[in-house]
Amino acid sequence: MSDIYQAPQAQLAEGEESGDFGSIEKGIAGDYSFAIGEILSEAWERTSGNKGTVLIGALLYVVGSIGISIVAGLLTGAGGAAVLGMGSTDQASQSMFFGALIYQLIVIIAGAPLAVGMAMIGIKIARGEQTSGAEVFSYFDKIVPLGIGTIIMYLMIMLGSLLLVIPGIYLAIAYLLAMPLIADRNLGPWQALETSRKAISKNWFAFFGLIIVLLLTYMAGSLALLIGLIWAIPLCSIAYGVAYRKIFGSPHKV
Repeated sequence: MSDIYQAPQAQLAEGEESGDFGSIEKGIAGDYSFAIGEILSEAWERTSGNKGTVLIGALLYVVGSIGISIVAGLLTGAGGAAVLGMGSTDQASQSMFFGALIYQLIVIIAGAPLAVGMAMIGIKIARGEQTSGAEVFSYFDKIVPLGIGTIIMYLMIMLGSLLLVIPGIYLAIAYLLAMPLIADRNLGPWQALETSRKAISKNWFAFFGLIIVLLLTYMAGSLALLIGLIWAIPLCSIAYGVAYRKIFGSPHKV
């Protein structure tokens, strides 16, 4: 007698073997399928048995981010306070400005590996690979390219926003898969940004629609005392991973 509970797993396995994995070359060429309904449906199936992994990763991400903010505040606040007490008003203002700037740089650079680690949890689940919540802390060896890539991305989006806003919106969506390409495929910062932009641009509106749906899912999950986030966070994280897999695949598959 066949086990009815094996059906969803068999379907996912068949989907993987049938070539539902993209590649960098296919992604740039736009040779991939991208249907919002299919992505959400698969992501929902894959939340079964994986919610705990994603939620632990999210908790560790929050703890790590708070720790980075505290350390950055201590490092930048001490020097600024000393100058503030000894110098003129202009000197104090300059010190506060540079202190805030350095604080933001520390948070952005040190937080980049945490963010990509959280993204990789969803990506690995979508690819059927082994992962855990501790994946969040697995990419600090790539802190330099991730930090540089994140800073360039922010600067480009800010520059685009100054140009009638629309270019900034375009780049904010187009760059969404760039950081995992640095961690997952060892691409350089600019190469990863351009690879993400070129690939997403082939189906930009579909990807934009997916992001809107995911944002609405987070908002809905925030209702009822945040209880809905138990389902919303894993669903959105894995949906991001499915989208990445469909476009760029895996370094272990050709």
